[in-house]
Amino acid sequence: MELKLNAKRQNLRKLFADKGDRIIVAIGVSNGMEAKLLYEIVSGLRAGNKVPDYIGGFVTFVSGYLAAANYGLPDLGFVLREQIARQTAVIEQATWMSALEGSLPAFPIGVDIDTGYGNEPYSVILTCRNMYKAGGQYVQIEDQAGVNKSCGHMAGGHGAGKEIISQEEMINIRIKPAVDFARTVDDFMVMARTDAIAVEGLDRALQRGHAYIESGAEMIFIEAPSNEEQLRTIAADFKNAPGICLANMIEQSPHTPYKSPLELQKMGFDIGLYCIGGIMSGKRVQEKYYEALAKGDDALAVLGGSSQEWFKGFSSFIGREHCESINTHYHLLMG
Repeated sequence: MELKLNAKRQNLRKLFADKGDRIIVAIGVSNGMEAKLLYEIVSGLRAGNKVPDYIGGFVTFVSGYLAAANYGLPDLGFVLREQIARQTAVIEQATWMSALEGSLPAFPIGVDIDTGYGNEPYSVILTCRNMYKAGGQYVQIEDQAGVNKSCGHMAGGHGAGKEIISQEEMINIRIKPAVDFARTVDDFMVMARTDAIAVEGLDRALQRGHAYIESGAEMIFIEAPSNEEQLRTIAADFKNAPGICLANMIEQSPHTPYKSPLELQKMGFDIGLYCIGGIMSGKRVQEKYYEALAKGDDALAVLGGSSQEWFKGFSSFIGREHCESINTHYHLLMG
């Protein structure tokens, strides 16, 4: 038996260098199972030549929102450096295992580090190093104030509006330490996010975005544009900028209009981030399963599905057969 134990992972910089005018789709996953499922779905589409030409690749995204949800918490800064690093390591391991079995390299991993988990530059450096060690290939750092900040599509940590730090502080205390660390290692990038639209308006948010790129961030994220006109303005404003521009899509958000990857690509965005829809869509099916049991019903009768969709298929999908084959290989060496 020829063992495959050196799974490859796509180089993030090369992914961007090769994308041309295509869009990269970043998708949030909340656990190892979801990361493996994303890999399997994309692999199947690639094998059938069903990934459209306008998509230049995929990124697995570790979302602070989803990490908090794993603890049964809202995204209000309750989950900090250690939990995000652990979440990243879980996703890295799951995607490595998928790539051992699959035909594609594992997708690059992006990591949401909120405000950097500390008030001083060294905290940001430690955070970046932790995420890099755990397998992250870029970090997303933002200019909201404090540790207990909120999801970008919510009204601040106490529900009465967002608070952001100054542009100078964001650049010198958060972005530059992150960029300086990124330059010491291979294939690691910094995305700067601004939540300034909600506080200072679109024009200032755009100005901040360009300043963040000039300070060394290679990727820019203008959070929560409130309408399609603002989305188009952001894409146009950064079309010829050196930074890679991202649009964040939250299903049924009261802020940003929802767009497909094709629509975002036509607008001129480089990345479309779909960071929390996976867990919300999964919840819809789980609700039906839990409700069936709570009402004393037969869950299989309610949901249907073959053995390949339940225990047998899931066990194979999660890697049992692959792990058993490797275990058997080594046991056979004993004669």
